[in-house]
Amino acid sequence: MKFVVSSSELLTHLQAISRAISSKSQLPVLDCFLFDLKGSELSMTASDLEVTMTTRMATESTEGDGRLAFPSKILLEILKKLPEQPLRFEANLDTLTVDIFSERGKYNFVGQPAEDYPSIPEVEEDKASKIRVPASLLLTGINKTLFATADDELRPVMNGILFEFSPENLTFVSSDSHKLVRYRRLDANCAFEASFILPKKPASLLKNVLPRETGDVEIEFDNKNAFFNLPNYKLVCRLVEGNYPSYNAVIPQDNP
Repeated sequence: MKFVVSSSELLTHLQAISRAISSKSQLPVLDCFLFDLKGSELSMTASDLEVTMTTRMATESTEGDGRLAFPSKILLEILKKLPEQPLRFEANLDTLTVDIFSERGKYNFVGQPAEDYPSIPEVEEDKASKIRVPASLLLTGINKTLFATADDELRPVMNGILFEFSPENLTFVSSDSHKLVRYRRLDANCAFEASFILPKKPASLLKNVLPRETGDVEIEFDNKNAFFNLPNYKLVCRLVEGNYPSYNAVIPQDNP
């Protein structure tokens, strides 16, 4: 498996998804980025089992498709030291060795088998709902509510953002029991009523990448997972189980 990429572009993509990697991973392979080369397109994945994030970029001078897990810390340290330049990667899928050729010299390390990397959850089509939301609207909703989420082990439903979809509006809600935020957009709606609770970590990951995106974000969700499909990134996360408290009961209906 061989390919050539821009060092700065690769670093930008990897830094964005590296936040999905846990600092306390129980599986060594989850300390890695999964590289998957198909033709001239390279996809890179990071995961902690609860949240999985994938990004894609174009490559040049490719030779052979393949999949291999690259150690994240080693690769990021190498890329941070290099100025913008083309990098040539050569990975031996049998020995798991990776060589990186730069203008300054050669770097090498050993990866891990792609087969050991956990598979990404798939949406249950018969139970899934789908909606498209402008990236700017989704970013604003997260920015308005993320700060008010709780850190409550006894009530995990309070540790995320409630998304409520209806034919009239799209509502974002968060609360830590001391403050409550409800952000409602009347210019966004869908044909059905549905809701889910997005955990704090994937919300933070989306907050980081959404400013770089334009156009719409496709959101698919079922009873267990949510799938956010952006032009350059895909985020899959496990949803918070449980019912969000009836927040409307504590909001004054007639403000002076």
